[in-house]
Amino acid sequence: MNKSTLEAIWPAKGKFASITWQVSDVCNYKCSYCNPGNFGANHKNLQTEIYIDNLRSMVSQFKANGYESFRFFFSGGEPTVWKPFIPILKYIREEIPGALVAVNTNLSKPLDWWVENHTLFNDIVASFHVEFCDKENYLKNMEYLQDKMDYLVCRLLMHDERFLEVVDFSTLLKEKLQNYTIEYAALMEALSPHSEMHYYKDEWKREFLKKNNLEEQKILAKKSDVPLAKPSYCEEHYTDGSIIGHNSNRVVSESQNNFTGWKCWINDAIFITPSGDVRIASCDMGKIVGNINNPGVKFTSQPVICNQARCNCGTDIGIRKAAKTFSLAQGEI
Repeated sequence: MNKSTLEAIWPAKGKFASITWQVSDVCNYKCSYCNPGNFGANHKNLQTEIYIDNLRSMVSQFKANGYESFRFFFSGGEPTVWKPFIPILKYIREEIPGALVAVNTNLSKPLDWWVENHTLFNDIVASFHVEFCDKENYLKNMEYLQDKMDYLVCRLLMHDERFLEVVDFSTLLKEKLQNYTIEYAALMEALSPHSEMHYYKDEWKREFLKKNNLEEQKILAKKSDVPLAKPSYCEEHYTDGSIIGHNSNRVVSESQNNFTGWKCWINDAIFITPSGDVRIASCDMGKIVGNINNPGVKFTSQPVICNQARCNCGTDIGIRKAAKTFSLAQGEI
């Protein structure tokens, strides 16, 4: 889907604070294309009470700066095997009404886990890793969740040697599901925020990814047992006047991810690494302000002018940002 040039990634309903947390480096998968820092089990991070106290403090600091909407995004490792996960999700639901809660998971937990816990989430990014995934379990979970989430996406990691097997699985998903959003995600060289995109030597694979980065279908109406979240999402604004919902995978696949010279509101975002470092954004434009394992994390920051050649991290791409020409931001740029 080719449009004109991307001009801004901008909040649809007012600014919101985003806390992205790579909760540990513990994972039940060890994919060949993944950074060992995501499954080395060196940072299990089990101090639940300290984490909740620090989250409470971070939310208070954001509120003091005028933020009323909050988006929490959990990744790993694999968040669903992290012991503090459910207590922290319950804290968010109880103490931060209207928070949007999202997770990037390999969807390996059995169906009964999702039946019990699905109301703790608004959005689920279900990453499919062909080397380890139990396809039957993945499909069973997707069938259950397809009408329950505000946003549910099958993110298919396009394994170079097993590319067609992943494509075949996407066909099965489209046959079995009435609601689906499918992303065909090119591999990164090490599945880390600063790595480069994997180069597919076969031209047909490169062409497939250019033409098929996103497919959607919605037939079933959403059920209402998931708590309503305040609007905490961005839209993509293009120079031809078009506005579409933000999707980082599409921005990267269409090579719209060069933000050099743009103003980026990194002060909207906190990023927590598997080692516990609390950063303003995950890129080199941000800085470390504390560690989630230590009490009393405090932070201040300001927007910056980006000097990076390319942004490949979905977390950082999704931060509010705009080119100098973007009219809605003229009062702030």
